[in-house]
Amino acid sequence: MKILEILDVGSKYVHSWPESDEQYGRWVEYRGLAEDGEHRVRIAFGNRKVYGRIRPRVLLLIDGYPHAEFFGADDFEYSGEVLSEIKVRGEVGEPICRYPEEAIPDRYVMFNTTGLPTRVDAKGVHGAWAVVANVSDHESMIAFAALKRSERQR
Repeated sequence: MKILEILDVGSKYVHSWPESDEQYGRWVEYRGLAEDGEHRVRIAFGNRKVYGRIRPRVLLLIDGYPHAEFFGADDFEYSGEVLSEIKVRGEVGEPICRYPEEAIPDRYVMFNTTGLPTRVDAKGVHGAWAVVANVSDHESMIAFAALKRSERQR
């Protein structure tokens, strides 16, 4: 998906999940263009407890629907990098792409990837491959969300 322009920026965004509401301190919204036309893409920034501690969180919504979530790596304060587990659509849900046993699907070659356990050292960390992006790299995060959107439409 290509970013065409910034539509708006703001603070205090609330996303309603089925089980609860989640607060985001700031957001930016873009007009994007994909093969199927124009879309509104919102990137919301907040914090949430993930893998044992409060980490930066980034939610990407396309036309109001969440398609990707990123969270801060252990060294986020220095690297500014956020991670999103690669999940491959299966018959039931979206199981993770196992690191290092499984190959990353070819459609992910455009992204910077790593093994999640190499960037997060905490109890319960999934043995998954993850996409890595700098928190300021909105193009990469939007491209990942657009890929996830297209996978769900199949």
